[in-house]
Amino acid sequence: MQQQPFDGRVKNFLLNLARVLNMRIEKVLELYLYVSPETVKIVEVVERGGGVVGVRLAVRSARRQDTWYYVAVGKYGAKCTCEGNTLGGKICRHIIIGVITWNMASLLKHGKELDLSQLTWLRISEREASE
Repeated sequence: MQQQPFDGRVKNFLLNLARVLNMRIEKVLELYLYVSPETVKIVEVVERGGGVVGVRLAVRSARRQDTWYYVAVGKYGAKCTCEGNTLGGKICRHIIIGVITWNMASLLKHGKELDLSQLTWLRISEREASE
């Protein structure tokens, strides 16, 4: 079975992520396009068993000047220092950026896509993207 081209795999991942989060694809694409060296810094890529099992990031706030939020995303959960996640327990935009970055790191380093069905914490209802 032949693998899809890289851009096709990324597109399918973003579509699946939007479906899992019950978000509009436009919102997921906005977060995907927000990522640049000026807005997101990779602090650590955690690798075990020949795959990427998580990432730690610093994500610049889109609204607050000179404010960075620190995000850790992995198989068993995610945490962000923003108020929406810390106080409200919500899956914030920074965590979604973390999941997207985790998938890209896994694709680039090992050629493996992130399996969203294994991230049960991502499927919890009553979560919403916030800043």
